Formats: sequence, C-alpha cells, structure tokens
Amino acid sequence: MPVIKKHFSLSPLNDNPAIISDAGAPVITNGLSHKDGFPTIRFSIPPQPAMLEISSLKLVGQILVKKADNTLFTAQQDNTVANGRVMANGLVGGLIDNQNGATLSAEAALNIPNWGGVKNMVDKVIIQSKKSLIELTSAINYGGFVSISECYTNNKEDYLMSPLCRGLASGEHATQVNRRILSSCKANTGATFGFGSLSSSNDREVGQHFSIPIQVDLLNIQDLFLDDSYLGGLLITLHLTPDAQLFNNKFNSLDPAQANGNQNGVNYVLKNIKLEGRYILPTPQEISSYPRVLPLNSRLNLINDIQSSVNSNSYTPQLQMVKSMVNVFLDNQQTNTFTQNMNNFRLVPGLKGVQVAKNGLRYPQNYKVELKPNALDTVVVNAIAGGANWSPADLQFIRAAYNDCEIRKYFDRAVLGGMEPYHSSATMNVSNKSLVEDYHDLVADPAAGGNSKIDNTLADCVGIGTDFTLGVGIQQNFVNQDYNLTVESGVNTGKVAAGTNRNGVANANPLLQQSFVKHQGQFDSVNLVKVI
Repeated sequence: MPVIKKHFSLSPLNDNPAIISDAGAPVITNGLSHKDGFPTIRFSIPPQPAMLEISSLKLVGQILVKKADNTLFTAQQDNTVANGRVMANGLVGGLIDNQNGATLSAEAALNIPNWGGVKNMVDKVIIQSKKSLIELTSAINYGGFVSISECYTNNKEDYLMSPLCRGLASGEHATQVNRRILSSCKANTGATFGFGSLSSSNDREVGQHFSIPIQVDLLNIQDLFLDDSYLGGLLITLHLTPDAQLFNNKFNSLDPAQANGNQNGVNYVLKNIKLEGRYILPTPQEISSYPRVLPLNSRLNLINDIQSSVNSNSYTPQLQMVKSMVNVFLDNQQTNTFTQNMNNFRLVPGLKGVQVAKNGLRYPQNYKVELKPNALDTVVVNAIAGGANWSPADLQFIRAAYNDCEIRKYFDRAVLGGMEPYHSSATMNVSNKSLVEDYHDLVADPAAGGNSKIDNTLADCVGIGTDFTLGVGIQQNFVNQDYNLTVESGVNTGKVAAGTNRNGVANANPLLQQSFVKHQGQFDSVNLVKVI
C-alpha cells in the first residue's frame, strides 16, 4: 500500500488565457487554439521521489467556439421547435429533419465527430523525459485511432451517459442528439450576454466542460516513477488539430437557400486547461520492487491510398512484435474540411474482396476473403418488374447488398487485440444509415425548401483489419518484411452501384488509407531506451 496519494493540477507551460470582452456581442482573444492562439499545449511534470498514477491522469478544461469575426458562438437554441428537447446535461436534441431546410440554425449545422468528440482536437502527442529531453513516445493521428477504439468499447447508450460523454461525443445518436458545443453549460439562454443566469461573459462557467484521458502507450501501462534515477520528470506536448478536422457541417451537399448550413470559418478556443491527476508516495518495498523494464502496447500510423479497382499496398513497418494491422478508409477530400465528418470510417466503395499477405504469401488467411453479394453484383428482378437490374440504392436495407460479416470479424479482432468486442457501437443499423447517405444524389436538391443531403452525423466505423495474435497472443516480426493488402472494389470504376458520389465519377480523387500498426514494445525506465 502506498504511503499517501496527492492530487495535482498543472497549468500549461505556454498558457495563454482566453479573454472574452464583456459586451452584447462578446469577442474572444488569446486562448489555446490552432488558428489564433497557441497550436500546442505543453505540460511539465517535475521529477520527484513519487509515482505518477496513470489511472487518474486527465486533461480537463473548457472549449469555446467563435465565428470568423472572433465573436462568441452563443449557441442559443429554440426550445419551441417540434420534437426539440433539452437534455439533462444542457445539451439539445431533436432538432433534426424538421430543420433540414432554410430554417436550419447555425448551432444545428455545427457538429463534432461522432466517436471521439473533442478528443479529435488532439492531433499528435509527444512525451519527453525532463532528464535528457529524449523523446520517449509519440502518437500521430491521435484522434483517429482513439475514435475507432471508443466505438468498439462503448455501447450506443454509453454515449448518452456521464462520464463517457465528457468527451462530448454522441456516437450513433449524433443525428438525434445533434450534440454541439455550447458556450455555456447552462441550458437556458437570454439575458444581456445570451448566457442565461451567468453574471457576465467572463464567468468561469462560460465554455463547455470536458475531461479526457491521454491515451498513448506510456500513459496506459503501470504507474510511472518520476525520480531522477528513473524518468526524471516528463514533458507532455499536445499538438492541436485544425478547426476543420474537429468541426463539420451537418450536411455535405448544401442547398444555396440554406443560409446557415455552412459553418466554414468557425474555430475553437480552449480555456482553463489543466492536467490533473495524483502522485503516489510509495513505500520502500514498492520502490525496491518497481520493474526497470516496462511493457508497452504501442501503435504506429502509416498512410497510403487506393487508386484503382484492384489495388495493392505494401508496408515494411520495421517492428519486431506486431499484433495487428487496422486499416480505415477516408475520401481523399475528407481530411481537414468542414464538408465531411472525420469520424466517418466506411468500407471501400463497392468492396468485392480482400487478400492479406506477408512477403507475398497469403497469411494469416490462405484465401481471398470475398463479399458475396457485394454492391457491384448484378441483381435481376423477375419478368413482372421488367427484368431490370437493381442497384443497392433500390434496396430498403442497402447493407443487405454487402455480405461483409467476415471482414467485420477480422476488423473487430484487429482493433481489440484478437478479442471479440464485449461492447460495440458499430451496428448494422449505423452501417445502413451511412450507406443510405452515400447513395443520396449530390445534385438536384430541391431549392424551394432549401433542403440539403448527405448527413454527416450518420457516420460508420468499419474497415479492414488483420489480427496476427489469432486470439492467443501470437506476434509477427516485420523487420525487413512486408505486409501486403490487396483490395478489389469499385474505386474509380465509374459504376453507379458503387455510389455516385464516391465511385470516381463525381470526384476522381483516390481513397485515403489510414493504417495503424499495433505492436508490443519494451521500455527501459532507467536508461530511457525503447525497444520496438
């Protein structure tokens, strides 16, 4: 048992407090922000004869949203809208289809990613030792992998509950809850500043509260000894993501009559940012038994693309103990844009088959995984219906055209280290809704009602994964050895059945392949040497 646990709350080394003018249209200056403030947040955990309790370590603070003119996004809501309701935590739900028109409010049009929420504001994490400034670990494309992991560890109901929603994500419920970041934690609006009962725009409650862990390998193992004979203290640097990766418009295809549909230019500012946790003062017995070498469950991010209907990609990770490969696919224009949701991980359009190999030999499956049926299969109806060919868009349940159960099983296990998910929000219902949106037309939106299509809040979370553990902890050596992925699909085929807005006709850009290599490592906490 430890001698004592002491709470700490650290401010950033480069803190830049946000200032809000006390006026009818509050203007925000300073703050931590990718656009107008400091794009990095740096914390210093000093060396001391104590351990850092990993389970209690949290990044806490408040997030504000401001418009292009630097005025505060007050997020006033109209509670009289049909089906509108104020959630118990001050969030608004129900403002959905009845607002898909010229009456769409700016607040309903502005959304954050489904699965990770504000965790997507962190793009990269770097941890260094204060003893020698050696980089101990780094995580690139941080928000993407955290979002995928959360989708496969939370039930859909979990996104409505505290404390899971402290990351402000809403999962499958995004289109109903339409969870958006309020400038105040109060549910009601009014008064001089639009902040309900708050005394002024500089009230400490102005800004939506969040509390999130930092999910990188070094901070997800056992408690860390901060003494000079070990880590010697830590420097943690968080790189903030661009605003267009955190925010997205509710609809991809916007009608000109929908004046508030495009929130391009809105950006976020962070205030009252703290790194909070506890120090553990260990007993002499705990110090003597503290292990010098710590195991690490790490990940490496690699990027590639898919250019053709039969596309082969290869990686040489140069890692000794690879556990799995997690591949997700984004439209090439999906990154850093308000028009699409960064957390919409869909299958490759018109996916037909997948073949995984190591050094050119099929492994761990010695066969090609085929989707039967798939979106490119021709379905002919009987003579009564004229014998016409049907496409997936003609089906009530579009995902019925995709027999992707085996692909999904391999992906589940790749994400979770060979295990089946006990909880998952990646349901068939989510997939069908996302596919329905994919088959919506990008043109011919009815201008009279100001309607728009392609709902970004209907986001999926699937991909192509390879589990090398086989459920029993096996690992693969990929030092000077290749991982090969061959994908057969409807990319750049021009086939309508692959989806008119993703098949290469409307947009001939390639598909972006984000790959995460999950691997085992070892960290010498005395010599600060990492073996991967």
